[in-house]
Amino acid sequence: MNRAEMLLLDILYPNRCDCCDDRIPYDRLICDACTEMLLDQRITYADWAASNPENPWETGTVLFSYADAARTGVLAMKDGRRGFCRFAAKLLAESLAENGSYSFVTWVPITAKRRRLQGYAHAEYLAKCIAEELQIPMRGGLIEEHAGSVRQHDLPAEERRKYAERFTGTGADLSGAQILLTDDILTTGATLRRCASLLLEMGAARVDIAAVCAGIRDVSQT
Repeated sequence: MNRAEMLLLDILYPNRCDCCDDRIPYDRLICDACTEMLLDQRITYADWAASNPENPWETGTVLFSYADAARTGVLAMKDGRRGFCRFAAKLLAESLAENGSYSFVTWVPITAKRRRLQGYAHAEYLAKCIAEELQIPMRGGLIEEHAGSVRQHDLPAEERRKYAERFTGTGADLSGAQILLTDDILTTGATLRRCASLLLEMGAARVDIAAVCAGIRDVSQT
């Protein structure tokens, strides 16, 4: 694409930051101001685990606290915008590269109805971007989500574990697989715990989790 074509494209379809909606050049994913804000929101899996004593994994990978620019970016992901997702995938891949090799990347699925309403599955797109960054395969069709009467974010923490049973395995043979499981947000861990357990039941040797954001509870208030 030549410069004239890029200028015309910028006029007709301006590129915008998913976190603040400001216009940005076409070679950018997130604006400078939001990038700085996101760097200030960086956390580690250990930060989340410290506020969740029943955490099910010894290790995991997360990027940001679920607030401010990161929260806006995740909501943009759910609406079908791709810039923040690709930005987060690059950062996740940099951290995950230190964990050794994976057989493939998979993701927490959504119902067919939600996929139709959203137009795409944001966790699947995140997995696709991470797979491209790490140059490993992605594989779906391993877990299914069955429709529930409420959305998980509307439930109190103590009810999320039972609600996560809406996920079931498809019975695939995963013997010996080293799997990376992705999702957008790690809150109580109920959904990722359920999905990881299903993958292990199907024969996976190891399941690591990666999420863009994590909700940090104030344990002094619990």
